[in-house]
Amino acid sequence: MKANVLSKYRCLLLAVSLFGSGCAAQRPASTAILASTSAPDSYYENAQKNVTPAAVATVSKEATYGVTAENPVKVGGGINGGVRGEQSYLNALRGPSGQPITYRRQGSCCPFKTPNGLIDNTGMLDAYTVTWEGNAKPLTLYINMYDKGDLFIPVGLTAAQ
Repeated sequence: MKANVLSKYRCLLLAVSLFGSGCAAQRPASTAILASTSAPDSYYENAQKNVTPAAVATVSKEATYGVTAENPVKVGGGINGGVRGEQSYLNALRGPSGQPITYRRQGSCCPFKTPNGLIDNTGMLDAYTVTWEGNAKPLTLYINMYDKGDLFIPVGLTAAQ
């Protein structure tokens, strides 16, 4: 867990230095995902087995919920937030016909201002690739682990039973 926090801190520092740079040629697009060190499959398997799914039962009425950087899922910080909140939220989701999903963190993107941010009130979204059996095209979900909001199911997915 400590290594994961350090990895996020390093990514955030890199992003702040890139986005704060005066050289436009070095600035990635605001939605560019900064890749992170890949965690082994066992990390995700452990999270799926040991992190209790969040209580999420309602499908969002907004087609952009969770699937765009402008409308991310807000799992909040604190003891039930952060990475654990991301895992809990993702464990609550299933494919359109109730299929189990798999998720992998792509990296961080999309710096934004928040009073809950680590450096200079800045936060970064985490982007996850979500797949399930029968899915031809992986889905990318954007999660804000700093701010708390009502949790919904993205359009096209269902809740774990």
